[in-house]
Amino acid sequence: MIVLSRTRGTVDIGLITGVLAMAALGILAYLFPTTKIPDPGGEYEVGLQVIELNDETRFDPFSDTEMTRRLVIDIWYPADETAGKRRSPWFRSHRLFVNSLADNYDLPPILFQFLRAVKTNSFINAVPSEDAKNLPVVILSPGTPAIVPLYFSFAEYMASRGFVVIGVEHPYGAAVVEFSDGTQFHFDRERVMDLPGVETFEDGVRLSMQLMAEDLSFVIDWLARLNQSDHELAGIFDTSRLVTFGHSGGGGVVHFASLNDPRIMALLSFDPALFVMSNEEIDRGIKIPSLIMETDQWKYREESGRISDMIEASPVWPFHMRIPEAKHPDFAMLDHLSPLAHYLGFTGLFMKDGGESYLYRVIYSFLEYVFGNQSRTEFYSALLQREDVAVFEGSAEILR
Repeated sequence: MIVLSRTRGTVDIGLITGVLAMAALGILAYLFPTTKIPDPGGEYEVGLQVIELNDETRFDPFSDTEMTRRLVIDIWYPADETAGKRRSPWFRSHRLFVNSLADNYDLPPILFQFLRAVKTNSFINAVPSEDAKNLPVVILSPGTPAIVPLYFSFAEYMASRGFVVIGVEHPYGAAVVEFSDGTQFHFDRERVMDLPGVETFEDGVRLSMQLMAEDLSFVIDWLARLNQSDHELAGIFDTSRLVTFGHSGGGGVVHFASLNDPRIMALLSFDPALFVMSNEEIDRGIKIPSLIMETDQWKYREESGRISDMIEASPVWPFHMRIPEAKHPDFAMLDHLSPLAHYLGFTGLFMKDGGESYLYRVIYSFLEYVFGNQSRTEFYSALLQREDVAVFEGSAEILR
């Protein structure tokens, strides 16, 4: 038997191994955190219901078989009592969503396995707050091919402050949409070429965005019917205070929807994709209050379209923010997935430097201003909290 003793000048292999193991665990804990999504900080707890809808008036042109257009919607709302209710996981179908994210971002699925341990602040089927009557509604259309859960943090922020947020899971627009019967719809970029009458990729994208804009109008119709029912959520929606919010492709969707649905009172978009809108649509501009947030990266990309031209043509001047040190995917919580998102070039520095909470405050302040609960001065104050963000009303910069 050989016995290794600790003497001067010798190396303790066990100690080194232990130190290396601890360092490795520390690195893994940093790169793959398993805490919960940050507390939204509002007055209310947050409830969440996931509901499946079927629009029997429309056939789904994406489907391989003749079927009507089906949707999944995620509804966040203010709640008071959450005892006995289970926190929602970040991703309902963990393996399915993880594989889809990995495929669409060209990353190995193992990088996302820790997400099954991440907790949210939303309680499944919590009873709505006693105050949850006739609340303003934000309908969210995610980026393409993002998924609604990547906007959890924003939804919880708004719901904890007295809003209802409805995330629309668009089949074939989201990375994946799964229904309770096991049916799944997966994103395929080239699938738009199979739509009826399509000759170019741009034609297909345009038809796809118009289809998803119709999804939003269908959801608004459904909300009006729900308010007249005996459903637990009946009466919490004020459809006269209804706003749409979209990111990237979803930004294009909400702009299309606002052109054709007069029930949309205000418009929010983050790096909207307007490249398939016609000259006539761009020249119509925006006729309702709007807030357009644009990263430095986005304004140089072809998909951005003619945001400045639309702003110039708008009868109601949009508020327009130009955000430095941010990247197009930043609004989709990629920094919450892992610091690797930044190191791999997916995200910028802005969101890590307090930018996320700043944008949420600005959006909240904008809506409160639109609904008459904040003065113009108060909204300006929220907009101008960061000196590195250029802020415009129409084409005129708001000076500090």
